Amino acid sequence: MGVVAVCHNRKKTAPMKLKVGLTKACALIQGASRGIGLALVDELLKSNTDQLVIATCRNPRSSDGLKSLMENYGERLKVFPLDPTVESSTIKVAEMLSKQSTSIELLVNCTGILHDSKLRPEKRIDDINIENLIELFKVNSISAMLAIKHLRKFLLRDSRSVIVNLSARVGSISDNCLGGWYGYRSSKAALNQLTKTLSIELQRNLPLNVCVALHPGTVDTQLSQPFQSAIPKEKIFTTQTAARQILDVISKLNSTDTGSFIAWDGSKIPW
Repeated sequence: MGVVAVCHNRKKTAPMKLKVGLTKACALIQGASRGIGLALVDELLKSNTDQLVIATCRNPRSSDGLKSLMENYGERLKVFPLDPTVESSTIKVAEMLSKQSTSIELLVNCTGILHDSKLRPEKRIDDINIENLIELFKVNSISAMLAIKHLRKFLLRDSRSVIVNLSARVGSISDNCLGGWYGYRSSKAALNQLTKTLSIELQRNLPLNVCVALHPGTVDTQLSQPFQSAIPKEKIFTTQTAARQILDVISKLNSTDTGSFIAWDGSKIPW
């Protein structure tokens, strides 16, 4: 499909509600071993009593949370190993979905990195390191596009489908008042641009699809823990609260929202 800048005035459609009782269409959560991704899997399994949920992560065997959910929900939860930064890994998952004749109603990309044993958010320009920047863009920006590149053929065509790429408010250029965090900010800004561009392309062949970037708020995960001391406790969400808020936003999305940057409370964030 070629990329041509086309804008359409779309009629507003009814809000989406995740379906109950589906036998083929599923919800797929990428980056589901822990944190928000794991909580989304849990909430989807609890709220939709018959829907198939597919969870992907690098090493499913290391996720006690996924193991517990598999024991509780059996065949309703499928777990596939997937390294989101390796394209061949995504291709393998697509091949497995093809064998199962599975369609996707909801695809959420939760993969993200801010810090690890070698990587720390930059406070000033002198802290920029090319290897770290490349890693941030691979994980925070490119991985979501690799997933959609190979999984979009499974999206529902005759009814609503939703793609959500978890972003961050610090990826907003106009909202940047503090500076710092060069790599994380720019990789999330790149994800936002990629999401917007993708939404335009998808509308040509999947007019019922909604594709958005979503800021989940500050959530109590490994990603945010080193920085929580500067944030009021009441503004830090548990992963379960964040998951419920995300699903609530998703349930209210319609075709006029596609290509938007949305916060956990449903408000629009400026680019």
